[in-house]
Amino acid sequence: MVNAAATVHYYYDPMCGWCFGASPLIEHLKTRQDIRLVMHPGGLFHNRALDKGTRAHFLESDQRIQSLSGVAFGPSYQSKMREADTVVLDSMLPIRAILAAEQCGFPATEMLKLIQLAHYQQGKTVHDPAVLAELAETMGIEADIWQATFTATNEQDVISASIRQMMQYQLQGYPSMMVEKQGQWQSVPVQSFFGKLDAWDSFLNRLSETD
Repeated sequence: MVNAAATVHYYYDPMCGWCFGASPLIEHLKTRQDIRLVMHPGGLFHNRALDKGTRAHFLESDQRIQSLSGVAFGPSYQSKMREADTVVLDSMLPIRAILAAEQCGFPATEMLKLIQLAHYQQGKTVHDPAVLAELAETMGIEADIWQATFTATNEQDVISASIRQMMQYQLQGYPSMMVEKQGQWQSVPVQSFFGKLDAWDSFLNRLSETD
């Protein structure tokens, strides 16, 4: 990467529907060579079983997210949320997988994308280590290397550091975003760019300008 004009700090959770809505923005951002992207995972869910009422609320939110951002929530996911006897969400092992993929030399954004697609489109249980191993294999990580790295990775310290930063900058929920430029930090209303890639690109262009 060339010398980045600015750094974007992205605070996310892999099991957050609104973060899935932000994925087109992140996909575009990661192609930029003039802006550095730093990922900060947060632990939104810890082995939480969802009752039917909560699932119905999530599905309503998903419709709004889809209408604003254009991301698609697949029929397998929707059927699971409506009809499954038990639905459990857990952020911890997916976050561990994202960190482990990065330690294996792959972008955190790549594993995040695969986890989001597996959950929100294919309806897979993405806190299942076997599912995460399949995703790692898809990325090209050898099974023995993946298993050793995944087992050794400690997600809790990283999550705690993310939460401390969010508290420091008074960030509320996921997704949240801060821009760091010339020693100054400023929050970005990331959801205001949903479905507006041209406006997002213009914003990034302004960020890359040197004063």
